[in-house]
Amino acid sequence: MKYTFKQYLLPMLLILNSASFTAGEQTIPEESGQLRSAPQLFKGGIDDQGRNYYLNGQLAQNSKLILTASNGFFDHGTCRASGESSLPKTGDEALIKPNFALLNHWKDTRGTIRWHIWLAKPGMVYFNFNMQVAKELAGSKLTIAFAGESRTVTTAESSPNNPQPWNLKFNVTEPGEHTLALAAIKIRQPKLGVGELHTINVDGPGVEDAQLLRARWRPAAVHGGYSCSSVKQSRMWVMTTRSTCDFSSYSPITTPFGYYGTSFESDRRAEGGFNFSMWAASSGGKVPPLEQMPHLLAAGSPEAEFSGFGHEGSGVKLRGWTPMPDRPEVCVQALRVESEGNYDTYFGYFWNHPTNQWKLYAVGRKWNGGKTRVHLSPGSFCEIPGPPQVQRTGDLVREVRRRGWHYTEDGKWHAMDTFNCKSKEPANKSWYTTSEGEFAMGTGGMRYYSFKQPSQPRELNASPKFLSSEATRQLFHLPAEIGDVMATKIGSTSATINLSMIRAGANARAELYYGKFDCLTFGKRELHGTERNSAVSQSTQDNNRSWSQSIKIDSLQDRDNQIPLSGLTPNTIYYYRVLVTNDEGKIWAFDSKEFRTR
Repeated sequence: MKYTFKQYLLPMLLILNSASFTAGEQTIPEESGQLRSAPQLFKGGIDDQGRNYYLNGQLAQNSKLILTASNGFFDHGTCRASGESSLPKTGDEALIKPNFALLNHWKDTRGTIRWHIWLAKPGMVYFNFNMQVAKELAGSKLTIAFAGESRTVTTAESSPNNPQPWNLKFNVTEPGEHTLALAAIKIRQPKLGVGELHTINVDGPGVEDAQLLRARWRPAAVHGGYSCSSVKQSRMWVMTTRSTCDFSSYSPITTPFGYYGTSFESDRRAEGGFNFSMWAASSGGKVPPLEQMPHLLAAGSPEAEFSGFGHEGSGVKLRGWTPMPDRPEVCVQALRVESEGNYDTYFGYFWNHPTNQWKLYAVGRKWNGGKTRVHLSPGSFCEIPGPPQVQRTGDLVREVRRRGWHYTEDGKWHAMDTFNCKSKEPANKSWYTTSEGEFAMGTGGMRYYSFKQPSQPRELNASPKFLSSEATRQLFHLPAEIGDVMATKIGSTSATINLSMIRAGANARAELYYGKFDCLTFGKRELHGTERNSAVSQSTQDNNRSWSQSIKIDSLQDRDNQIPLSGLTPNTIYYYRVLVTNDEGKIWAFDSKEFRTR
């Protein structure tokens, strides 16, 4: 059988043309199987949505394929990839860079280990497993599934030169895409695992002209942006998000300050928390001047902690609060922006399904250098987590679906009707509009698609409850309302801060921070995890970048509240800022104030 295609090694991608290739044109040793054949795209067929797709395959040589620890996939926690192989590895560095020698730490009965094979013809397919199983580990039970059939086997003491005596044969009656899936159903020594899986040799009459299908171990994230063709300026949006796949994924909304969104678990429900991350600098970036640091101003829970992050970038985020313990299937979130001076202030809300009300998640400020933001347009992405030795699930499609609305100054909501996407093609990503009017984006899987701009969704006849006039008013609500904060009775070593509360809220209390430097909303606190290696996070704990002193007020009333300060230095400028906490949440005064002692 002959195939015609033009080869462009990934990541430049591969596009078909009239050049020909046959197995006989390459001199590849039989024992190497397809390992010296670079992956190439070929026409795969038409999917159930009527879309043409490609497959990325390595052609079998002498009717033989070799499955290794590098060219397959596995779920998180199932096993680990280890060592360095001496087997050849050709043209797939963009798919997976290491050449792993084996899979071990197979200690979990959940999840599977998988390879994907395209068969050109029906016929018998034989699998021979090169495993190293110590005597004390023998006796584990595995299932091996392929082409709609499943075998249950028991491991025996073996080595790479002494294969398992399973003699596995599958009579495949339908050509096309098939998955070899391995699962442990009983592990004799759970703490030690099944053993070491080195390679699987695949041969037989059905493997003639077969191809091992390939995709990147972790496909590049899929990106898109949303807009309304009739709205040019909007400072608030609402987005709905739901997952349609039985695998975990991370798909936040992208914003001018960073990310605002949630992860979805394998049951298609939100994991319960949000990532409202305001980026200050990329990894290894310079620490910004303090006044240019993003900073959090409010949270929708008194338990929330103003914290930060420092992994691939550095910045601020909330911790310590699970806002959606009900883990909804559809996550509904809103974001609005207000600009003043050199800052944009972002207000993030979410729809609380149990109460059918909007609830504040976080408020944060981002430096804009005097460039006022007049339009707030959401974007999004969906990605797959995990390093290649720990989690390799790029063969599974993650898909999220969204709707969106823009709010305009006339008090009306307008449905977003444009999904802005772009991609090099073909790629194992997809964008489309569903018949229900949702914008869908997907990444991963073994099928590669040519890019096509999604069509406009159909108009919705009914407006969701979360867009009603009553609900919209809730998108301007904060946990408390702080009035004037000003210094009075200023002496040489003392002063009184008058805190006027318009709405203190239930069980309101406060903490007044003060010192010789304006430290925005950064107080002394414990750094978490990746923050400990972040210069940006560490800088917020410096003496001149975090408040040096504070005083607590146990009870606040809806009136003027007097806070006395003593032990001050004469003829010195002091800065101060108040944090109010109540049963609904916590909120900083939006600006710091100052006074000079006499």
